[in-house]
Amino acid sequence: MIDFRTALQAKLKTIHARVYSQSAPEDAAFPYLVYDLPNDYDDGESMELAVVDIDGWDTPSDGDTTALETLMAAVNAGLNKQTITSGNATATLYLDTKLSLTDDDPRICRRKYIYQAKLFRKG
Repeated sequence: MIDFRTALQAKLKTIHARVYSQSAPEDAAFPYLVYDLPNDYDDGESMELAVVDIDGWDTPSDGDTTALETLMAAVNAGLNKQTITSGNATATLYLDTKLSLTDDDPRICRRKYIYQAKLFRKG
């Protein structure tokens, strides 16, 4: 799973410069992406299923979420039905859910895309 997490971060960095695992630092510049792998299932042999959450965060000055929507569309184009290879594992991601989240801070706009990842190990 470490190899997959590293490869996922590298892939996300090709889409957007500011990418963080699990949480962003308090001084992170908007917009940014936060990814997490909240759970996975390992069959003990060659396949593992994982949930991949990608959160987009932005603070549009005028309430226009176009920049955030464009960022998340780029994330989806880069991940959905795409295969990531890392070390001895290959993972294909499939979009499962798109969510528009409400933050406690009304200035922050958030989107969450949830992917199902099928990981296969060689050997």
